[in-house]
Amino acid sequence: MNILGIMSGTSCDGLDLCNVKIDINKDYNFNYEILNFFTIPFSDIEKKFIFSLRNHDNYTNKENEVELTNIFINKIKKFCSNLNQIDYIACHGQTVLHIDKKISIQLFDAKYCFEKLDIPIIYNFRNNDIKYGGTGAPLMPFLDWLLFSNKSEDIVTLNIGGIANISHIPKSGKRDEVLGFDVGPGMCLIDLASKLLFDFECDFNGRLSDNGKVIEDLLNDLLSIELIKSSPPKSMDIVDFDKNLMNEILNKFPKINERDLLRTLVQTTIESIDYNISKYLKLADKSFELIFSGGGTNHPIVKSSFIEKGYNVKMISDYGIDSSIKEALLIAALGACRINNLTSNMPKVTGASSKCLLGDVYAG
Repeated sequence: MNILGIMSGTSCDGLDLCNVKIDINKDYNFNYEILNFFTIPFSDIEKKFIFSLRNHDNYTNKENEVELTNIFINKIKKFCSNLNQIDYIACHGQTVLHIDKKISIQLFDAKYCFEKLDIPIIYNFRNNDIKYGGTGAPLMPFLDWLLFSNKSEDIVTLNIGGIANISHIPKSGKRDEVLGFDVGPGMCLIDLASKLLFDFECDFNGRLSDNGKVIEDLLNDLLSIELIKSSPPKSMDIVDFDKNLMNEILNKFPKINERDLLRTLVQTTIESIDYNISKYLKLADKSFELIFSGGGTNHPIVKSSFIEKGYNVKMISDYGIDSSIKEALLIAALGACRINNLTSNMPKVTGASSKCLLGDVYAG
């Protein structure tokens, strides 16, 4: 089947679209061929609108959900000139609220999208896991298991978006032994500081943080945050590391050099990942492959720091997958499982009481 996987992450950089041919059977033998992929950036106006949807009054307004869906539809049409080639659209939607083990809200009007495009829609991939007592996140360990379960060696994947998360695919390749969880801020605090302090969207190529120095008192404060230290299963949202936290930092360290602040935030991302790998994966040494994906892994300080720490660092591109489309590929894979009535949550990852189907289908 040909599935168009669609993902918009918490950083709101753009809409990731991946047109992929997928074949998956009841034994989870996973074969895929990426036909086309692209990330279409959001305009400044679109990005401002999407960020505004995190306000309760805005995300509960149905007109706003339709407006967001129209933004998605326009980009789908721009991406794919011949929609007749698409059997299904699998769309994650835009996360506007995620509370661990309680609720996860992704805005996207599947019915409206179907009416406009006449293609069956698969959506709402998190809430069934939550109904079974799970965290509803992260979802990425499922794709990592599909991709790397046949490696016969321990694999750890690291995805750095707004939030950083890791997956451990054990050498046994057994689904029930896969572990994965959010570990702390990925790029969300770094992006926030870049915007507030320098009026840049991000710390591109480390140009803002490279000349800064790590402020140890601040680093220790941030690493003591309970979400970072707590044991899995756990999931996080960028609201856990937002302007309120930034204001606390600036109030406690009012004279901090701006570049030192940014460099310390970069180090917070690095150390929170390292802490969680060492503390909770309990692997004997660092000989396993640590496979990077996500926009944050392009940050030169992040990548070099893990090499310096002795990790065997690889990039997801080493396995023929462009880092920018991995999340859209994940959503397509989840969609294919839903159509084939295959469970796709990971109970050991999320804490759900059992395996279950993820996603709803709207086909008119």
